[in-house]
Amino acid sequence: MVGPAKLSNKEMRRRERRQRQLVSRLFWGVIVALGLVALGYIAWQALQPRLGISVPVMGSQHIQDGEQHEPYNSDPPTSGPHYVEPAKPGFYDEALLDEQLVHNLEHGYVIIWYNCTGLEETACETLKEEIRGMMDQAGTVGLSSATKLIAVPRLSLPGPIAATSWGRLYKPETFNADELLTFIKEFRNKAPEPNAP
Repeated sequence: MVGPAKLSNKEMRRRERRQRQLVSRLFWGVIVALGLVALGYIAWQALQPRLGISVPVMGSQHIQDGEQHEPYNSDPPTSGPHYVEPAKPGFYDEALLDEQLVHNLEHGYVIIWYNCTGLEETACETLKEEIRGMMDQAGTVGLSSATKLIAVPRLSLPGPIAATSWGRLYKPETFNADELLTFIKEFRNKAPEPNAP
């Protein structure tokens, strides 16, 4: 048997070439595998059902307070004419004007609408506390301190809860914090003016 020192130059070049080919094949194999994993993840994400329904965007024109406009194409609204002044983020016990809240949607807010009609007082308070807790869990947008969340009552809801973002409406039959957090994560700050406060 010939030892390593006794290999011919031709044999050494052949071994080096095989090593380079092996390294090259491993490198490209890893690249292809990572590409397949990425494509698989993208396909998996695309096939996941998205919460809510898409609502055609009505535009984003500013109107003066009290000015008449065409009716919104969803209840609660997800886009359309709105007042110049948006609402401040937070939880509200009193209803706010749709025209004000639509401006918040344009800035990338998610609005949680709740309806205590038909609920006993304790059930209503429980719902409100669950919403507040879920809003706290949702945190802020990116590295900013903005929550871009509003919770507000809406008596016209057919159920106890709904959520809207720009062009998206989600009306679950019951409160589900995990689903609402998913909705917020997926649709918050997805709007024409995401950098606005």
